[in-house]
Amino acid sequence: MGKSGTPHYKKYVPSKHPSAGGRKRIPPLMWVGVAGLLLLVAGLAVLLRQPAQAAKAPQLTGGPKLAVDQAKIDFGTLPLDKPVKASFKLTNVGDQTLEIAGLPKVEVKQGC
Repeated sequence: MGKSGTPHYKKYVPSKHPSAGGRKRIPPLMWVGVAGLLLLVAGLAVLLRQPAQAAKAPQLTGGPKLAVDQAKIDFGTLPLDKPVKASFKLTNVGDQTLEIAGLPKVEVKQGC
């Protein structure tokens, strides 16, 4: 308590102003700044993104040519009745359209 018998601090009295309680309003200029900053970041992300790889020059001119990413897949020793899955990546490395007519023929050899 102070010398005069009153407390040395002020008593809290809530304001009766409607905007004083709760959240403070964010000024519109701040929203414009935030939106501008977001646009700037998005624009930089687009500009700095690495461009897609350019189409490779054809390895063969004058026709289509099929390239396979692997010549064979070795599953080791398996019984003939056990199903297995394999994937190959096929690429046309020629300069003309490659058309595959019908289903591809797959040959399975025992003991290979």
